[in-house]
Amino acid sequence: MGKIELVEKIVVVPEQPTPRKRMFLSNIDLSLVVYQDSASFFDPPNTQMSFSEICSKLYSALGKMLVQYDFMAGRLVPSLEETQRFEIDCNGAGIVVAAARTDRKLSEFGVISAPNPLLRELVVFLHEGCDQETDLKEKPLASLQV
Repeated sequence: MGKIELVEKIVVVPEQPTPRKRMFLSNIDLSLVVYQDSASFFDPPNTQMSFSEICSKLYSALGKMLVQYDFMAGRLVPSLEETQRFEIDCNGAGIVVAAARTDRKLSEFGVISAPNPLLRELVVFLHEGCDQETDLKEKPLASLQV
């Protein structure tokens, strides 16, 4: 099996300052509070851009997106007003992005449209340190690996 190498792991924050606020979560929102892994695969672009340039463009685009969707850069925290309830602290803490490379081909993993535990090898850097219990206030609402 090929090796997967971490190129860098950074926190992307909103490109511009965003207002500090707390966002109320409705009962429907609260019923959907789960951390779910999702993977998307794509062929490398037919361009002369380097991996570093692609990552830089992605980080820049995410920083711009987080200005408009500032809650995604926040953290889930206990409500100040109600016990047993969560809300989002829109604090601009950012999202985690890991950039990694491998010499493996997706075809080596078999069917990728169905659940496949082997694919977890490709997102290993998003799960580093998850063996320990993490304080919810420290866990980003979104993280991704390129």
